Amino acid sequence: MRPSSALSRRSHGFTLVELLVVIAIIATLIGLLLPAVQSAREAARRNSCMNNLKQLGSAAMQHDSQRQALPGWRNKHPNNLVPAGIGVGWPIALLPFLERNDVYRSFEQAPPPGGVPTSENPFISFFVCPSSLPDSQADPVLSYAGNIGSTALKSTTPASQFKGDGVLFDNIGGSAYSPARYNIDTISNADGTANTLLFSEKCGPLITVYPRYDVLLTVTTIPITSPNVMANNSGLSGVVAGFGILGALPGGFDVINSSAPGLVGFSTLPSAKHPGSVVAVFCDGHTQVVKDNIAPHVYAQLVTSDSRWDGTSYFLNSKNVQDALLLVPAPYKLSEGDY
Repeated sequence: MRPSSALSRRSHGFTLVELLVVIAIIATLIGLLLPAVQSAREAARRNSCMNNLKQLGSAAMQHDSQRQALPGWRNKHPNNLVPAGIGVGWPIALLPFLERNDVYRSFEQAPPPGGVPTSENPFISFFVCPSSLPDSQADPVLSYAGNIGSTALKSTTPASQFKGDGVLFDNIGGSAYSPARYNIDTISNADGTANTLLFSEKCGPLITVYPRYDVLLTVTTIPITSPNVMANNSGLSGVVAGFGILGALPGGFDVINSSAPGLVGFSTLPSAKHPGSVVAVFCDGHTQVVKDNIAPHVYAQLVTSDSRWDGTSYFLNSKNVQDALLLVPAPYKLSEGDY
């Protein structure tokens, strides 16, 4: 009798060696795929960040169109009964143009003399970079900053602000200096809106405490020369949501120990948690990924809104900014590869 072919087959399973080979292959594939997945997630977060800055830039353009000026780093408090020396930052000034009239109205109704809203202000997603989300999404945190230039003053009577140094200024002014306002047309006719920074990220890994968008800015002594003035603070006063060329070091600029000449401390610079780059929106409304290792003189050109060379000096800029611009022979013309 011939044995059945089915009975002649012997069951055969995986050997230990084969199982280990399969596990090794799967681990290798996971190792290859994981960076790609993380890269895709970061790209998505960066795109969301670009959309946030696009909204902020668009809101600033609407503010300029309706009020013939961009918002300042300090603006009049929405409640006219609040003393003139207490102001709000650019984020509050833009709220009506970002479809958040409810939050803006809480400032209009904030009781004098302090001007602090009676209820806590909410977390607003377009003020926060997705790569820098706080642990608690309940606070009115802020990931972005405006181009406030140098905050330096001309020695006039009364003193006036160097408008060519930046874009956003103190719209209120003080007893010793006059207010300043800037508009898109002026910037367009100067250095050009396409090469002048408007808003950027300011939420890098060295910034450990998140600033707030709802800060109240009291009478401030300018020029701002200390990074402590720019330091992040969870309170409702004293924080300027800005970046620029601030605080010349005694005896000149220290390019080695500062990220750019004339800048004292990390807190005065744009920064982000995106690898190797910072997302920014320019004064013409376009958003762009800017390298985080650009040359100091290139950064100075991007910050300044009017840097005219008359053959001997950048006469519309403060000494601090001129020194940064003159790190290379003048006049310098930006190229696309610079940043």
